[in-house]
Amino acid sequence: MKKIAEEISLVGKCEWITMMELRQTPGEVFDSVALGKIFVVTQYGKPVGVISAPPGATLMTIIESDGSITYGPIT
Repeated sequence: MKKIAEEISLVGKCEWITMMELRQTPGEVFDSVALGKIFVVTQYGKPVGVISAPPGATLMTIIESDGSITYGPIT
């Protein structure tokens, strides 16, 4: 489980990753994207794409009384 401080620190951050890193850890990349992180994907040292949440998509973080964390769209 991620700590709250780790989740908050991801919001608004941009990181460059290689295609190989994306292939090796897609789950971690998309978990970070769900928390607001943006990735610039590179191939042979050149940017080839960007991974980010869809425009207008905002997730709400819900922290339950037992400490569990869930995410859902803001309605």
